[in-house]
Amino acid sequence: MTVPAVSIVPVPSAAVPVTLAAVRRSTRTVLRSPALLIAPIAQSLFFLLVYAGQLSTVGSSYLAGASFISFLLPLILLTGVATGAGAAGTLVLGDVTSGYLDRLRLAHGTTVPFVLGAVAAALVAVTVQMLVTVAGAALIGYRPENWPSAITMLLLMLTLGLGVALLSVAVAIRTASASSTNLVTLAVFGLSFFTGVFAPVDELAGWMRAIATFNPLTYVIDAARQLESGATPSALPIALGVLGVLVAVGTATCALALNHARRNR
Repeated sequence: MTVPAVSIVPVPSAAVPVTLAAVRRSTRTVLRSPALLIAPIAQSLFFLLVYAGQLSTVGSSYLAGASFISFLLPLILLTGVATGAGAAGTLVLGDVTSGYLDRLRLAHGTTVPFVLGAVAAALVAVTVQMLVTVAGAALIGYRPENWPSAITMLLLMLTLGLGVALLSVAVAIRTASASSTNLVTLAVFGLSFFTGVFAPVDELAGWMRAIATFNPLTYVIDAARQLESGATPSALPIALGVLGVLVAVGTATCALALNHARRNR
């Protein structure tokens, strides 16, 4: 009697439990890694203390009585978010270079839950980082106009973090290179200083004003400042458009990178 051959094919686990397990794994890694959590927090607090301590008196001369710390905080949050969100790419890069991500693909049929886990863990780290930064700002005199507006500002920055995390993951999967993955964070960090960093855009020199006007991050920072101060958020529609494009591009590039890895590894 001939026994028919039975092919053993891995049965994909339920998406939600696998994703939650991946989130827990990545979050533990981030919380236990000083370079991924403590370093971005230290960076944000360092810039906050140095800039506020050295420039607050100068800033008060052109802010019409507004708090320089409140004006500065969105920029500090943005640079910190750019650094912290890059943890997603670092996590995925480790799984790519060790071959772990390929083994997960063989076991589960997909690596999407594990990529989502890294992105979610990075957003947890970014949230912790922003809360610590706001607490540090409060210790040196920061007082928001109202907390709902301040929370909206943080959600705006968290959306930026989502876009940066997705892009860093896509680069990590596609290139398997630490230097290339870090370029995403470096690019956002560098662009942030071609905005109205220490003064409104209208107060900048001509050439810098021109660059800041075309810099998409200018509108994200301006919208955050307007939300935090309770002013009319005139920059918010453009900022939401910029962030929507960033998240969409990040999602698309992740999908393309995963498809390339599936076909070539």
